[in-house]
Amino acid sequence: MTKKKKIICGVAAGLAAFVLIALIVTLGVCKYLLDDMFGRVSAPDDYSVSTTYSDSDTGVERREIEFKSGKNTLRGNVWGSKENNKLVIISHGIGAISNEYYSEMIFFTENGYRVLTYDCTGTARSDGKGTTGLSQSPVDLHNALLFVENDSELKNLPVYLFGHSWGGHAVTAVLNYSHNNIKAVASVAGYNSNAGIMKEWMKNKMGMGGFTGIIFPFASFWAIIDAHGAYNNTAVKGINKTEIPVLAVQGGKDDTVWEDSVYNHRSEITNKNFKTYFIENGEHSGVLNPDDESVLAYRAEKDAQFEQLKQQYDGKIPTDKLKEFYSALDKHKYNDVNHETMGQIIEFFGNAK
Repeated sequence: MTKKKKIICGVAAGLAAFVLIALIVTLGVCKYLLDDMFGRVSAPDDYSVSTTYSDSDTGVERREIEFKSGKNTLRGNVWGSKENNKLVIISHGIGAISNEYYSEMIFFTENGYRVLTYDCTGTARSDGKGTTGLSQSPVDLHNALLFVENDSELKNLPVYLFGHSWGGHAVTAVLNYSHNNIKAVASVAGYNSNAGIMKEWMKNKMGMGGFTGIIFPFASFWAIIDAHGAYNNTAVKGINKTEIPVLAVQGGKDDTVWEDSVYNHRSEITNKNFKTYFIENGEHSGVLNPDDESVLAYRAEKDAQFEQLKQQYDGKIPTDKLKEFYSALDKHKYNDVNHETMGQIIEFFGNAK
Protein backbone atom coordinates (compact mmCIF):
# COMPACT_ATOMS: atom_id res chain seq x y z
CA MET A 1 0.00 0.00 0.00
CA THR A 2 1.34 3.40 -0.95
CA LYS A 3 1.75 6.19 1.53
CA LYS A 4 -1.16 8.10 -0.09
CA LYS A 5 -3.49 5.11 0.25
CA LYS A 6 -2.45 4.65 3.87
CA ILE A 7 -3.35 8.28 4.58
CA ILE A 8 -6.75 7.89 2.83
CA CYS A 9 -7.48 4.68 4.74
CA GLY A 10 -6.49 6.31 8.02
CA VAL A 11 -8.71 9.30 7.39
CA ALA A 12 -11.62 7.02 6.40
CA ALA A 13 -11.14 4.89 9.53
CA GLY A 14 -11.01 8.02 11.67
CA LEU A 15 -14.21 9.38 10.11
CA ALA A 16 -15.94 6.02 10.56
CA ALA A 17 -14.89 5.91 14.22
CA PHE A 18 -16.10 9.49 14.71
CA VAL A 19 -19.48 8.72 13.11
CA LEU A 20 -19.86 5.56 15.22
CA ILE A 21 -19.02 7.40 18.43
CA ALA A 22 -21.42 10.22 17.48
CA LEU A 23 -24.20 7.69 16.85
CA ILE A 24 -23.60 5.95 20.17
CA VAL A 25 -23.48 9.25 22.07
CA THR A 26 -26.65 10.52 20.35
CA LEU A 27 -28.47 7.28 21.15
CA GLY A 28 -27.33 7.52 24.75
CA VAL A 29 -28.42 11.15 25.10
CA CYS A 30 -31.82 10.36 23.57
CA LYS A 31 -32.31 7.45 25.94
CA TYR A 32 -31.42 9.63 28.92
CA LEU A 33 -33.82 12.38 27.83
CA LEU A 34 -36.67 9.95 27.14
CA ASP A 35 -36.22 8.23 30.50
CA ASP A 36 -36.33 11.64 32.16
CA MET A 37 -39.39 12.74 30.16
CA PHE A 38 -41.26 9.53 30.97
CA GLY A 39 -40.12 9.13 34.57
CA ARG A 40 -42.34 8.36 37.55
CA VAL A 41 -45.27 10.63 38.31
CA SER A 42 -46.06 11.15 41.97
CA ALA A 43 -49.44 12.11 43.36
CA PRO A 44 -49.61 15.78 44.38
CA ASP A 45 -49.49 16.44 48.09
CA ASP A 46 -52.48 17.76 49.98
CA TYR A 47 -51.28 21.33 49.43
CA SER A 48 -52.55 21.43 45.86
CA VAL A 49 -55.70 22.57 44.05
CA SER A 50 -55.78 19.15 42.40
CA THR A 51 -57.99 16.48 43.92
CA THR A 52 -55.80 14.05 45.86
CA TYR A 53 -56.52 10.60 47.31
CA SER A 54 -57.38 12.12 50.67
CA ASP A 55 -60.20 14.05 48.94
CA SER A 56 -61.88 10.90 47.64
CA ASP A 57 -64.52 10.42 50.33
CA THR A 58 -67.66 12.09 48.98
CA GLY A 59 -70.18 9.37 49.68
CA VAL A 60 -69.82 7.70 46.29
CA GLU A 61 -69.56 3.93 46.58
CA ARG A 62 -66.01 2.82 45.84
CA ARG A 63 -64.20 -0.50 45.45
CA GLU A 64 -60.42 -0.62 45.27
CA ILE A 65 -59.03 -2.75 42.44
CA GLU A 66 -55.69 -3.82 41.01
CA PHE A 67 -54.60 -5.62 37.87
CA LYS A 68 -51.43 -6.46 35.99
CA SER A 69 -50.06 -4.55 33.00
CA GLY A 70 -46.97 -6.44 31.96
CA LYS A 71 -44.90 -6.98 35.10
CA ASN A 72 -46.41 -3.98 36.89
CA THR A 73 -49.47 -3.89 39.13
CA LEU A 74 -51.82 -0.99 38.41
CA ARG A 75 -54.18 0.26 41.10
CA GLY A 76 -57.47 2.06 40.91
CA ASN A 77 -61.12 2.16 41.91
CA VAL A 78 -64.56 1.28 40.64
CA TRP A 79 -66.98 4.06 41.60
CA GLY A 80 -70.75 4.28 41.73
CA SER A 81 -73.79 2.28 42.70
CA LYS A 82 -74.16 -1.31 41.56
CA GLU A 83 -77.55 -0.23 40.27
CA ASN A 84 -75.79 1.77 37.57
CA ASN A 85 -75.80 -0.60 34.60
CA LYS A 86 -73.16 1.02 32.36
CA LEU A 87 -69.41 1.39 32.88
CA VAL A 88 -67.10 4.25 31.90
CA ILE A 89 -63.33 3.67 32.01
CA ILE A 90 -61.29 6.85 32.35
CA SER A 91 -57.74 6.96 30.96
CA HIS A 92 -55.77 9.91 32.38
CA GLY A 93 -53.23 12.19 30.74
CA ILE A 94 -49.47 11.81 31.07
CA GLY A 95 -48.06 13.62 34.08
CA ALA A 96 -51.50 13.49 35.70
CA ILE A 97 -53.03 10.94 38.06
CA SER A 98 -56.46 9.31 37.97
CA ASN A 99 -57.85 11.52 40.77
CA GLU A 100 -57.29 14.63 38.67
CA TYR A 101 -60.32 13.50 36.66
CA TYR A 102 -62.35 13.09 39.84
CA SER A 103 -64.95 15.65 38.80
CA GLU A 104 -65.53 13.86 35.49
CA MET A 105 -65.93 10.61 37.44
CA ILE A 106 -68.58 12.19 39.68
CA PHE A 107 -70.36 13.58 36.60
CA PHE A 108 -70.55 10.15 35.00
CA THR A 109 -71.87 8.52 38.20
CA GLU A 110 -74.54 11.19 38.46
CA ASN A 111 -75.60 10.27 34.93
CA GLY A 112 -76.10 6.59 35.68
CA TYR A 113 -72.66 5.11 35.01
CA ARG A 114 -70.26 3.15 37.14
CA VAL A 115 -66.73 4.43 36.60
CA LEU A 116 -63.37 2.65 36.64
CA THR A 117 -60.33 4.84 37.23
CA TYR A 118 -56.72 3.71 37.59
CA ASP A 119 -53.20 5.09 37.65
CA CYS A 120 -51.19 4.10 34.59
CA THR A 121 -47.76 2.47 34.69
CA GLY A 122 -45.25 4.51 36.68
CA THR A 123 -47.93 6.80 38.10
CA ALA A 124 -48.92 7.49 41.72
CA ARG A 125 -50.11 4.26 43.41
CA SER A 126 -49.25 1.98 40.46
CA ASP A 127 -45.96 0.17 39.96
CA GLY A 128 -43.29 1.01 37.43
CA LYS A 129 -40.01 2.92 37.32
CA GLY A 130 -41.57 5.36 34.86
CA THR A 131 -44.47 5.92 32.51
CA THR A 132 -42.48 4.15 29.73
CA GLY A 133 -43.59 6.22 26.76
CA LEU A 134 -46.30 7.52 24.46
CA SER A 135 -47.64 4.06 23.59
CA GLN A 136 -47.99 2.79 27.17
CA SER A 137 -51.44 4.26 27.84
CA PRO A 138 -53.31 1.98 25.37
CA VAL A 139 -51.39 -1.02 26.71
CA ASP A 140 -52.55 -0.19 30.25
CA LEU A 141 -56.11 0.39 29.03
CA HIS A 142 -56.06 -2.95 27.20
CA ASN A 143 -55.19 -4.61 30.50
CA ALA A 144 -57.88 -2.64 32.33
CA LEU A 145 -60.40 -3.98 29.80
CA LEU A 146 -59.14 -7.52 30.38
CA PHE A 147 -59.69 -6.96 34.09
CA VAL A 148 -63.28 -5.83 33.42
CA GLU A 149 -63.95 -8.82 31.18
CA ASN A 150 -62.97 -11.16 34.01
CA ASP A 151 -64.57 -9.32 36.92
CA SER A 152 -67.85 -10.85 38.12
CA GLU A 153 -69.42 -7.45 38.86
CA LEU A 154 -68.38 -5.72 35.64
CA LYS A 155 -68.03 -8.27 32.84
CA ASN A 156 -71.62 -7.98 31.62
CA LEU A 157 -71.77 -4.19 31.59
CA PRO A 158 -71.58 -2.16 28.36
CA VAL A 159 -68.30 -0.22 28.39
CA TYR A 160 -67.66 3.39 27.37
CA LEU A 161 -64.16 4.84 27.14
CA PHE A 162 -63.18 8.40 28.09
CA GLY A 163 -59.61 9.67 27.82
CA HIS A 164 -57.72 12.95 27.73
CA SER A 165 -54.41 13.62 25.94
CA TRP A 166 -52.28 10.49 26.59
CA GLY A 167 -55.56 8.90 27.62
CA GLY A 168 -57.23 10.34 24.52
CA HIS A 169 -54.74 8.36 22.47
CA ALA A 170 -55.32 5.29 24.64
CA VAL A 171 -59.07 5.10 24.10
CA THR A 172 -58.67 5.08 20.32
CA ALA A 173 -55.44 3.08 19.91
CA VAL A 174 -56.83 0.35 22.20
CA LEU A 175 -59.38 -0.39 19.47
CA ASN A 176 -56.52 -2.18 17.67
CA TYR A 177 -57.05 -4.94 20.25
CA SER A 178 -60.13 -7.18 20.33
CA HIS A 179 -62.64 -6.13 22.99
CA ASN A 180 -66.27 -6.82 22.22
CA ASN A 181 -67.91 -4.93 25.09
CA ILE A 182 -66.94 -1.37 24.04
CA LYS A 183 -70.01 0.64 23.02
CA ALA A 184 -68.58 4.14 22.46
CA VAL A 185 -65.42 6.21 22.85
CA ALA A 186 -64.73 9.87 23.70
CA SER A 187 -61.18 11.03 22.92
CA VAL A 188 -60.44 14.49 24.31
CA ALA A 189 -57.33 16.17 22.86
CA GLY A 190 -55.99 12.76 21.89
CA TYR A 191 -53.11 12.19 19.46
CA ASN A 192 -52.92 9.72 16.61
CA SER A 193 -49.51 8.09 16.94
CA ASN A 194 -46.34 7.80 18.97
CA ALA A 195 -44.26 8.97 16.02
CA GLY A 196 -46.56 11.83 15.06
CA ILE A 197 -46.86 13.44 18.47
CA MET A 198 -43.15 12.95 19.21
CA LYS A 199 -42.27 14.85 16.01
CA GLU A 200 -44.77 17.58 16.90
CA TRP A 201 -43.38 17.97 20.42
CA MET A 202 -39.76 17.89 19.27
CA LYS A 203 -40.40 20.55 16.66
CA ASN A 204 -42.64 22.84 18.68
CA LYS A 205 -42.50 22.17 22.43
CA MET A 206 -38.79 21.30 22.58
CA GLY A 207 -37.75 23.96 20.07
CA MET A 208 -35.77 21.62 17.80
CA GLY A 209 -37.31 23.00 14.62
CA GLY A 210 -35.42 21.80 11.55
CA PHE A 211 -33.22 19.49 13.64
CA THR A 212 -36.23 17.29 14.41
CA GLY A 213 -35.63 15.17 11.31
CA ILE A 214 -32.06 14.47 12.42
CA ILE A 215 -32.82 13.61 16.07
CA PHE A 216 -36.15 11.83 15.56
CA PRO A 217 -34.72 8.50 14.24
CA PHE A 218 -32.67 8.11 17.43
CA ALA A 219 -35.63 8.92 19.70
CA SER A 220 -37.92 6.58 17.74
CA PHE A 221 -35.37 3.75 18.05
CA TRP A 222 -35.84 3.75 21.82
CA ALA A 223 -39.58 4.46 21.58
CA ILE A 224 -40.08 1.35 19.43
CA ILE A 225 -38.14 -0.78 21.92
CA ASP A 226 -40.02 0.65 24.91
CA ALA A 227 -43.43 0.20 23.24
CA HIS A 228 -43.04 -3.59 22.98
CA GLY A 229 -45.02 -3.92 19.75
CA ALA A 230 -47.59 -1.18 20.46
CA TYR A 231 -45.65 1.56 18.64
CA ASN A 232 -47.61 1.24 15.39
CA ASN A 233 -51.05 1.01 17.02
CA THR A 234 -52.37 4.37 15.86
CA ALA A 235 -55.71 5.97 16.63
CA VAL A 236 -56.71 6.00 12.96
CA LYS A 237 -56.02 2.27 12.58
CA GLY A 238 -58.01 1.48 15.71
CA ILE A 239 -60.98 3.65 14.78
CA ASN A 240 -61.11 2.25 11.25
CA LYS A 241 -60.84 -1.33 12.48
CA THR A 242 -64.30 -1.16 14.07
CA GLU A 243 -67.67 0.54 13.70
CA ILE A 244 -67.66 1.61 17.36
CA PRO A 245 -68.89 5.22 17.68
CA VAL A 246 -65.95 7.54 18.41
CA LEU A 247 -66.14 11.22 19.35
CA ALA A 248 -62.97 13.30 18.94
CA VAL A 249 -63.06 16.47 21.06
CA GLN A 250 -60.50 19.09 20.08
CA GLY A 251 -59.70 22.66 21.05
CA GLY A 252 -58.60 25.11 18.38
CA LYS A 253 -56.00 26.68 20.68
CA ASP A 254 -54.43 23.41 21.84
CA ASP A 255 -50.65 23.93 21.69
CA THR A 256 -49.87 20.47 23.12
CA VAL A 257 -51.75 18.18 20.72
CA TRP A 258 -52.66 19.76 17.42
CA GLU A 259 -50.87 18.65 14.25
CA ASP A 260 -51.12 14.96 15.20
CA SER A 261 -54.49 15.22 16.92
CA VAL A 262 -57.12 12.61 16.12
CA TYR A 263 -59.24 15.55 14.94
CA ASN A 264 -56.66 16.59 12.34
CA HIS A 265 -56.52 13.02 10.99
CA ARG A 266 -60.29 12.99 10.44
CA SER A 267 -59.99 12.80 6.64
CA GLU A 268 -58.25 9.40 7.01
CA ILE A 269 -61.07 7.92 9.08
CA THR A 270 -63.54 5.61 7.34
CA ASN A 271 -65.55 4.56 10.41
CA LYS A 272 -69.06 5.89 9.62
CA ASN A 273 -69.74 6.37 13.34
CA PHE A 274 -66.85 8.78 13.86
CA LYS A 275 -67.84 12.29 14.97
CA THR A 276 -65.97 15.43 16.00
CA TYR A 277 -66.68 18.20 18.47
CA PHE A 278 -64.48 21.24 17.83
CA ILE A 279 -64.14 24.02 20.39
CA GLU A 280 -62.66 27.00 18.57
CA ASN A 281 -61.12 28.72 21.61
CA GLY A 282 -60.46 25.53 23.56
CA GLU A 283 -57.00 24.83 24.99
CA HIS A 284 -55.45 21.44 25.77
CA SER A 285 -56.89 21.08 29.27
CA GLY A 286 -59.22 24.05 28.94
CA VAL A 287 -61.74 21.95 27.03
CA LEU A 288 -62.38 20.15 30.36
CA ASN A 289 -61.98 23.14 32.70
CA PRO A 290 -65.06 24.62 34.42
CA ASP A 291 -67.42 26.77 32.37
CA ASP A 292 -69.95 27.64 35.09
CA GLU A 293 -69.76 31.37 35.87
CA SER A 294 -70.10 30.91 39.63
CA VAL A 295 -67.26 28.35 39.61
CA LEU A 296 -65.06 30.64 37.53
CA ALA A 297 -65.69 33.44 40.04
CA TYR A 298 -64.83 31.10 42.93
CA ARG A 299 -61.59 30.03 41.22
CA ALA A 300 -60.61 33.67 40.59
CA GLU A 301 -61.31 34.53 44.23
CA LYS A 302 -59.22 31.65 45.58
CA ASP A 303 -56.39 32.23 43.10
CA ALA A 304 -56.23 35.89 44.20
CA GLN A 305 -56.15 34.85 47.87
CA PHE A 306 -53.27 32.48 47.19
CA GLU A 307 -51.33 35.18 45.33
CA GLN A 308 -51.77 37.46 48.33
CA LEU A 309 -50.33 34.74 50.57
CA LYS A 310 -47.32 34.34 48.27
CA GLN A 311 -46.67 38.06 48.34
CA GLN A 312 -47.15 38.26 52.11
CA TYR A 313 -44.57 35.55 52.75
CA ASP A 314 -42.27 36.32 49.81
CA GLY A 315 -43.15 33.04 48.09
CA LYS A 316 -42.36 30.91 51.17
CA ILE A 317 -45.79 30.29 52.68
CA PRO A 318 -45.59 28.61 56.11
CA THR A 319 -46.99 25.09 56.33
CA ASP A 320 -49.72 26.08 58.79
CA LYS A 321 -50.93 28.80 56.41
CA LEU A 322 -50.90 26.37 53.47
CA LYS A 323 -52.90 23.87 55.51
CA GLU A 324 -55.38 26.56 56.49
CA PHE A 325 -55.82 27.70 52.86
CA TYR A 326 -56.28 24.25 51.35
CA SER A 327 -58.50 23.05 54.19
CA ALA A 328 -60.90 25.87 53.37
CA LEU A 329 -60.72 25.24 49.60
CA ASP A 330 -63.67 23.41 48.09
CA LYS A 331 -61.63 21.33 45.63
CA HIS A 332 -64.69 19.70 44.11
CA LYS A 333 -66.13 23.11 43.24
CA TYR A 334 -62.75 24.47 42.13
CA ASN A 335 -62.28 21.48 39.79
CA ASP A 336 -65.84 21.38 38.45
CA VAL A 337 -66.35 19.91 34.98
CA ASN A 338 -66.88 21.72 31.70
CA HIS A 339 -70.61 21.12 31.42
CA GLU A 340 -70.76 21.87 27.70
CA THR A 341 -68.03 19.36 26.81
CA MET A 342 -69.22 16.70 29.23
CA GLY A 343 -72.81 17.22 28.12
CA GLN A 344 -71.78 16.52 24.52
CA ILE A 345 -70.03 13.33 25.63
CA ILE A 346 -72.97 12.10 27.72
CA GLU A 347 -75.29 12.72 24.76
CA PHE A 348 -72.92 10.89 22.42
CA PHE A 349 -72.68 7.90 24.76
CA GLY A 350 -76.44 7.87 25.18
CA ASN A 351 -77.00 7.74 21.41
CA ALA A 352 -74.52 4.90 20.86
CA LYS A 353 -76.17 1.67 19.78
